[in-house]
Amino acid sequence: MTAIWCALAIAAIASAQEQSISPEQANKQLSVLITKSDQTKVMGDAAAAVKGYEEALARVKSEPALKDREEEVLQHLASGYIAAQRPVDAVRVSRRILEFHEEDCKPGGPWVERCADAQYGLGLAMMHAGEFAGAVTYLTLSAENFGKVPADGDLPFRMTKLKQRGDAESLLAAALFRAGQKEKSAAMFRQAIASLKTVANEEKLDPGTRGSARNSLTDAETSLKLLEGK
Repeated sequence: MTAIWCALAIAAIASAQEQSISPEQANKQLSVLITKSDQTKVMGDAAAAVKGYEEALARVKSEPALKDREEEVLQHLASGYIAAQRPVDAVRVSRRILEFHEEDCKPGGPWVERCADAQYGLGLAMMHAGEFAGAVTYLTLSAENFGKVPADGDLPFRMTKLKQRGDAESLLAAALFRAGQKEKSAAMFRQAIASLKTVANEEKLDPGTRGSARNSLTDAETSLKLLEGK
């Protein structure tokens, strides 16, 4: 019995120590868990990555010091669900992310681009879930809100937001096509191409941003050609 009580005491001490870790340690451990899960997803084991993200979310829920990182974890989890072919769960989580930006999504909201990001994420998840009408709704809002981002930032900021708008327009075009609206889809692809071409041709931008814009531009142009039967 003495050995049992000693073991229980050691376990209790270890548990108390674990519960009393500093906010810095808690944040570091969470970051390590997210990074490992990201790496697992890249290696192709989406199911294991999702388990890691779900564990990260459980930590956020139980540790007050991690409260401000809930949205970050949810974004990784939504991406993980898509990779694991669990689009319904991705939609559920993406709706939760959008709830974080209720104020940003109101007219004159303080961070309209954050609202647009969240709307894009939900639209993407809905595309994977086959909810094309819903995707059209949120991707339309996303593209519109990216267009509302103040134009008084520096060139990289403005071009990054224009790139995001172009991506939203391109995905919206795909959603319109899947929703049976072929003419609107073609028009939206043309709009996306114009947005992305502006970014791709901006010589003052860093190569990474321009390269990403070129890739998106190529995808949009290819999709439009297929749509038009060229």
